[in-house]
Amino acid sequence: MSLRVEDVTVRFGGVVALDGVTFEAQPGEVLGVIGPNGAGKTTLFNVISGLQRPSAGTVSLDERKLTHLPMHRVAALGVTRTFQTPVMFWGLSVCESLMVALDASPRVENASKDAARALLAGTPLESCADVLTESLSFGQERVLEMLRVLAVEPRVLLLDEPLSGLSGDEIDAVLELVRAARSRGVCILFVEHDLHRLLAAADRFVVLDHGRKIAEGSPEGISNDPIVLDAYIGDELTA
Repeated sequence: MSLRVEDVTVRFGGVVALDGVTFEAQPGEVLGVIGPNGAGKTTLFNVISGLQRPSAGTVSLDERKLTHLPMHRVAALGVTRTFQTPVMFWGLSVCESLMVALDASPRVENASKDAARALLAGTPLESCADVLTESLSFGQERVLEMLRVLAVEPRVLLLDEPLSGLSGDEIDAVLELVRAARSRGVCILFVEHDLHRLLAAADRFVVLDHGRKIAEGSPEGISNDPIVLDAYIGDELTA
């Protein structure tokens, strides 16, 4: 009952974006994926979500191979993601955007307006149900994107820099959604450059550098790994 990435390699001509990356992530686990710019983090998410076909290697969920499935079929199996720039449904209200997500999921039975409003309860968007998405701030778009991907009841959630550009209250709201998803058994892969917050939120880490996995382990372990400190963390923690 896990997500497994095995020997995944991605080549773009002579450029190797991922080089034999292998790891496993469990239900109810937050796995931080970190590394310097160009390490291959977003390419890894593209492979897992079906947006990018690997040159070699496999991705599987509960022994079901996801490799080479189109993105919509990977999503139907329970793998959802956010992007570095939030994707919005212009012309729809916040509530209608959530209804679209609910209606698109084979795992959700109730796509009503009441169900969408229930998702908004207790979030910074609770009072914005009837606001058009193009009127939202960048931070509000981030929160809506999180609510939308969680609305479909994912089994695996890929978060690509979800805290970037957020205010303190918005960061707290997103992290609370992450904690709630983990408590429901969602497997969460989390890319984030705010390393201090990620060290507090993640259970384990995979560290990439130039497309290769250079370390894997607990927050304490990777924080004291000399290879990781040299490649990435030392500069980030100093910053």
